[in-house]
Amino acid sequence: MLFSLKRIQEFFLQIQQHGPLEKKMLKTVFLVVFLNLMFGVLFFMAERQAQPDLTLTDSIWWAVVTMTTVGYGDVSAVTPVGRFVISYLCMFLGIGLIGYLIGFLAEHILRNMSKTRRGLVKIMDKDHLIICTFPGENKIIEVVKELKAAPQYKDCAIVLITDELEELPENLKNLKIQFVKGVPTDEDILFKANILGCQGVIILADQTNSQSSDERSFAIGMIIELIEKKHQKHIKTIVEVASRKNLKLIQRSEVDGLISNDGITSRMLVQEFLYPGIHDIFQQLLSNFKGSQFYIFPTRLIGRKVIDLQTEILRHPANIQIIGIIKEQEKILNPPRSMQIEEGDQLILLAENLADFNQIEESLLD
Repeated sequence: MLFSLKRIQEFFLQIQQHGPLEKKMLKTVFLVVFLNLMFGVLFFMAERQAQPDLTLTDSIWWAVVTMTTVGYGDVSAVTPVGRFVISYLCMFLGIGLIGYLIGFLAEHILRNMSKTRRGLVKIMDKDHLIICTFPGENKIIEVVKELKAAPQYKDCAIVLITDELEELPENLKNLKIQFVKGVPTDEDILFKANILGCQGVIILADQTNSQSSDERSFAIGMIIELIEKKHQKHIKTIVEVASRKNLKLIQRSEVDGLISNDGITSRMLVQEFLYPGIHDIFQQLLSNFKGSQFYIFPTRLIGRKVIDLQTEILRHPANIQIIGIIKEQEKILNPPRSMQIEEGDQLILLAENLADFNQIEESLLD
């Protein structure tokens, strides 16, 4: 008896460590279980002489069936005390408590759904992608669709961090985007989005040609870099730069990559004027939806020459072209055929599928 009281006391001490909703739910569940056992014992004591085959287990089962109003009828009361005292109390109290518990659970679920829509719930997903800032609904949809078109991110969860939305728009919900409300420059908000469990972060420019936008992106990149160093975990981070004059500023945050829209349209306009149709070519190259794409990745073909690789590619039925090599951060396009691949070099390929090149690489290694 003392042991049981001690366990009950420990149970309530554990309840005190939870939040208000969890406390209320745990107390209600405990009360339901306690009444179930109590009515089961009382039923057994009232009915055991009139029903010799009745066991304590049968009595507890009767209490469960009665409290939940299922009423199988496999066990029932035959004595006046069992029928008009214990059964009545069990039914009325059981119906009230079970109804209260169901209502509480429904309220809890609806509240959590509301908090999720408003970006107030901590992200529990892993291997997701995080998008910082909200430049507009159409921009987010465009980025997410391109990400989903890449095979490796087809089923990847997307989390949007912004303080500009009160609730996630319906179009973004349809893309199964999750939402964390807050400023990405707040470290707690980044941890709320489970940044240590993500595959990478994309920082969008919230305003075109805005100094404050790039300063904000720089601050987010620096905070992510500090988190990386503190937790000894690499977090792939790509930044959209609003103005090209801020490229050096963003580079100081040591992000993995950056892109600037500033000036691209005018240069593309001139190229289209000189060579009509080149815009469509770039559109295809920069999209994951169709045709070939650029791939940049490290290679194990150390010591091989570019011509060796080109020769092996010609023998392969897949459509692959070597566009360039990255050596010590220097990007060499259309490299000389005699150039040797060294440790740390990365290849720039134009291919329909990266798996095709993996086969070529394996054949050369063999």
